[in-house]
Amino acid sequence: MTPPPTESKIAGALVRFRVMAIITGSFLLAVTLGVVLKYVLQIHNPTLNTVTGVIAIIHGWIYMVYLVTTVHLWMLKHWGLGRLVVMALGGVVPLLSFILERRIHAEIAAESATA
Repeated sequence: MTPPPTESKIAGALVRFRVMAIITGSFLLAVTLGVVLKYVLQIHNPTLNTVTGVIAIIHGWIYMVYLVTTVHLWMLKHWGLGRLVVMALGGVVPLLSFILERRIHAEIAAESATA
């Protein structure tokens, strides 16, 4: 049986998750803004389309790193599968990564304070 993770491992995984959640969420907001400008406000600008496309591609690669950090923290904390799914959705649902980052940080900080 594997030993329980140390506080330092969880703290490191949490920092990596928080950083990636903020970066991923920021890129997702930029992509969402580009899509809203193009399809909702009907602003058809070739430069806007190119920039939005490049940001979307970068977001995709960053999302992969976000998933790795998410799975690592999830494995260390031994959370249920539902939580993993919600955390993974944080990289594709606008603003969700920011909400999850704050809640998960607060939850782990509260656990550390009581331990």
